[in-house]
Parts: sequence; C-alpha cells; structure tokens
Amino acid sequence: MILTLVAVRKSYTSNEGPTEILKGINLSVAARESVALTGESGSGKSTLLHLAGGLDRADSGSVIMDGDDLSQFSEDQRARYRRTKVGLVFQQFNLIPSLTVAANISFHAKLAKRHDITWERKLIEALGLEQYTARYPEQLSGGQQQRVAIGRTLAAKPRLILADEPTGNLDEQTGDAVLDLMLDLARSAGSALLLVTHSTRLAARLDRTVLLRGGKIAE
Repeated sequence: MILTLVAVRKSYTSNEGPTEILKGINLSVAARESVALTGESGSGKSTLLHLAGGLDRADSGSVIMDGDDLSQFSEDQRARYRRTKVGLVFQQFNLIPSLTVAANISFHAKLAKRHDITWERKLIEALGLEQYTARYPEQLSGGQQQRVAIGRTLAAKPRLILADEPTGNLDEQTGDAVLDLMLDLARSAGSALLLVTHSTRLAARLDRTVLLRGGKIAE
C-alpha cells in the first residue's frame, strides 16, 4: 500500500466549539490504484486530502505513506514529503508569477530531481498549453492557470496524487484529458490517485469509489 489511514480523527474549533470532521477513518490506496472520494459538502473529503498531503496533522490515528507515519515527521520532513512524494491538485493554483508556463510546470519536478522533458512535453500537449509556454500566469485565464497547476503537479511524477475537484472549472474534453494523464501516471509510474469529485461519470472511470458520510466511510 502507498497510503494507509488507520482510525484517523480530526476536529476543528469554531465559535460554537469543537466540531469533529473525521470520525475514525480507515482507508488504503495501493500502487497503480485510483480511488474516487465522494460525499456531500462538509463530509470531510478535503480534510482527508489535507491530512494525506501532510498539510495538517490528525488529532489521533495514523496516516502512513510508504511505511512512514506522517505524525512522526518534523516540519522539515513534512515539507520534504510534500516536495518529493506527494502531488497536490487543489482549487488554488499557487503559480509563481515571475515564471513562465513552461518554467512553472517544470519547477517541482526539478526540485524533486525528477525532471523528464519527454513527459513534460506530453503534459503540455495533452493540456492544450503548447501556445502558452512562454506566457506568465497573469496573462492566462483561470482555466488555463488551472491546467498549468495540474501539469506542474504531474510533471514531478509523485508517488501519491491528491486531487480536489481537479476538473471542476474545465470543459468536459479537457477534464477528460486531465483524468487520462492522472490515470496514465498512476499506472505507468506505480503511483496512487485519490481524487475528490462530485461527478459520477468521472468516478466511474476510477478503480473504486469511497463514499464519506458524516465524517465516516459509508459501508
């Protein structure tokens, strides 16, 4: 297994007091496996991705990646984990304004020492970005920036791809191309894909679907 969550719980404090978001989650994702994570808004899907991505810590339980428990990591180790092992595709683009599209896409791959120009060219073509490689983020539309962010994540060939509604702002054709790239990477590089989606059509293309309901995995 690439990713294993064992009895994971997570709460957040609001003005009304603590609210438990995840209530003892057990989930495993194997190499070359793709899993769709579905559920209503507020069911804990994004929280689960943040924990798996090392962006937050669980209150209790274990988040294990390639045999290492993230709860035992120092902040430096967590930063290195995010840089080298996990790819995050969230709603925020976080592109570097001073870098061109081509440089943004290759940025994380170079940091992780996994820069592959052939794979990068394949990504740029599949994402329809060939004519934009010399442009800067401010010269792109929101949908184009999203495609660049997806390309940047996949260029580094992460062991684990975590995607939160990655095709939400894309047209159906481009969205399908993005999912094709993620599935291609998972299968060819032995990665794992955990993808949050509300689309039953996209979920059906993945190996299996996990439903979160009220902070628990529905049986």
